[in-house]
Amino acid sequence: MLHLFLGVLTGFAAAPIQSAAQSSLVQGIVTDRASARPLEGANVVLQKPGGEQEIRRGMATDNNGFYQITNVQPGLYLFQVSFVGYTTFKDTLTLEREEIRTVSVALEPDEEQLSELVVSPLRGAARLEAGRQEISSVEIQRVPSPSGTGDLASYLQVLPGVVSTGDRGGQFYIRGGTPTENMVLVDGTLIFQPFHILGFFSVFPSDLVSEVNFYAGGFGPRYSGRLSSVLDVKMRDGDRYQPKGAVSLSPFLGELAAEGPVKKEKSSFIASARRSLVEQTSPWLLNEKQPVHFESQYLKISHFGEQDSRCSALALRTLDRGQLDIEGTEVTQWKNFLLGGRCVVLPVDTDLLFDLNTGFSHVSNAVGSRGDPERFSWITRFNLDANITRYIRQTRFNYGLFVHIQSLKYDFRDQFQVPQLAAAHLLNGGGYLEATIPVGRQLRLYPGTVFTLYRENYKTGLQPRFRVTWQPRNREDAALNLALGRYTQSLVGLSDTRDASSVFTAWMPAPVGTAKKESIHALMGWNQALGRGIHFTVEAYHKWLRNIPVAIWSTLAEFTTDLGLTNGRIYGSDIRLELNYHKWYGFLGYGYTWTEYQSAQDHFSIWFGEPVQHYHPPHDRRHKLNGLMSMSLGAYEFAFRWEFGTGVPFTRPIGFDEIFFYNERLPDLKRAFGTSRVILEKPYQGRTPAYHRLDISLERSFRFKTASLALQIGAVNLYDNNNLFYYDVYTHRRVDQLPLAPYLSIKLGYR
Repeated sequence: MLHLFLGVLTGFAAAPIQSAAQSSLVQGIVTDRASARPLEGANVVLQKPGGEQEIRRGMATDNNGFYQITNVQPGLYLFQVSFVGYTTFKDTLTLEREEIRTVSVALEPDEEQLSELVVSPLRGAARLEAGRQEISSVEIQRVPSPSGTGDLASYLQVLPGVVSTGDRGGQFYIRGGTPTENMVLVDGTLIFQPFHILGFFSVFPSDLVSEVNFYAGGFGPRYSGRLSSVLDVKMRDGDRYQPKGAVSLSPFLGELAAEGPVKKEKSSFIASARRSLVEQTSPWLLNEKQPVHFESQYLKISHFGEQDSRCSALALRTLDRGQLDIEGTEVTQWKNFLLGGRCVVLPVDTDLLFDLNTGFSHVSNAVGSRGDPERFSWITRFNLDANITRYIRQTRFNYGLFVHIQSLKYDFRDQFQVPQLAAAHLLNGGGYLEATIPVGRQLRLYPGTVFTLYRENYKTGLQPRFRVTWQPRNREDAALNLALGRYTQSLVGLSDTRDASSVFTAWMPAPVGTAKKESIHALMGWNQALGRGIHFTVEAYHKWLRNIPVAIWSTLAEFTTDLGLTNGRIYGSDIRLELNYHKWYGFLGYGYTWTEYQSAQDHFSIWFGEPVQHYHPPHDRRHKLNGLMSMSLGAYEFAFRWEFGTGVPFTRPIGFDEIFFYNERLPDLKRAFGTSRVILEKPYQGRTPAYHRLDISLERSFRFKTASLALQIGAVNLYDNNNLFYYDVYTHRRVDQLPLAPYLSIKLGYR
């Protein structure tokens, strides 16, 4: 498959080079001169000078800062590149016949523009394009977080359609999907469990993040292998010119960060180490010990060639361990380890932009007694991806190939079952194609498809996808977006959803025959600018699910890998209203989600009198309302965040009995009572209480010649609401989320 990958890629690359000789073109990459960060959305214009018949061609750069203007006639042109907050670049170009001219531009920041800049609504929580949202580090920092910096995990919890397990567990459910149906990428390398056991934190603090593309659904063919959502995170490069660093400390977290040039202007590094402190501080801060611990270490090295190429390599390690029930004895643990490399290259005399990525990702997780877990699982993944971008006249083509190798193993020892041990090795590869086709000035079509070959059964699959953007007034402040697509997933992440406290995940191939998990996404949304920095978006979605593995239902509360298949349906809508005006920012979001599974299992007729059960799974939070406000008052930054969510389904216990085992010897029925077990009602007929919480923060910044200091005070769950984390069916005991948690954080930076 590797030989096939390289051969086909070479053929794809060679074919456009021959056709490029048929016409002249101008192409290049636009970046920020200081950071070398590619600038997406920069305006590139090529125009005949005055006196001649006006010929004006232009376009906006993509997420790699890449532009390509094709079918250009020979002659003299005025060339201009502009971007909000940067000094406009101007030059003249003389194009020869059949010439491929590469003009890459590094724009200088304009301090005057930046100081007067009113942030445009082109980005933000209310700017949704068929499920896609762009997130910047500035937006992440607006959300109160009990540390010296913002965190992507805290920001995601503000968005409608996103349901989390709260301040513990590190699990996110996107528009009715499960955590194992989400794809999270770090510079193109997949990470399996990026969110920490303490739910405010992830491996993505705002100081390390460059930009994020978050697809809550309807994502294009570049992403395959997951059903629900994509979180594509690009980490920033270190400073190429001078060393910088920071240290931050709060009762929840301590962090060290450093960056600087390896070789001035040519290469840089950025490194970070984080460690939780809540296990040590909670006895006096919260009046009870919170036995949870997490840590992470991160390193990225970047090399900048000419402006037409850049490469980077990263390493990331995480560890999460703790007791989700502070009165219990069960310990949950998971570890991540990542190595990744990425190069973006625009070769000389070609009309192709190459985006190459390779990575290694490993995760292991376990649950049980400390040192002797009852359940253990790990998975290792290697990826090789090649993505190519080129234009034919006004149509942009994105296409590429991928090879993914995965090795997995799990080992279970459960109280009511014999030990279960299994391992598997999976290999799949394929390719994708997506076109961006402008139709006039108001309509853009994005047809595409994914082709996948599965090594385990030699079967192939097509996943057609289609997106549409219509701007009736030919302006970005009002647009209708549509998306329709098919998605499949060969890997299954099994969790015991009947135990609300369990975050243990066992990865395995399709567990029932060769049936792949499948979903169909349909989305429609309208976004509208209302003036004075106000933006409004409404988006409706519908998903159809097939072949979703669920545990064979039993009247007992136990973990099992005996699985059956279910179908499902999800529909809902997001409504977002955003204010971004001068020093004020406000966001109000409402999400409605309806999720239902339909399952037919052998014993349903005997137990419930019906062969098929319809039920709402435990992440079906029907209504969610979020409010966020921040304001900048000189050196002070004030922010608060409020969240309300209706209860989620759970299965009620209806009684207890004792079980005797006869497989080894006859039990003593007169003097022994057997092993107690819980007998459960029909699936998920109960609902937990509503969830609501207010977080608040106030920050004061001080700037010195070579240093900066930020002091932040705040509180999590300000009015001390008793929010339920889970209900223990064995003891009829509720376990709550964090109580009122005040904090003071200090962040010291140098440059």
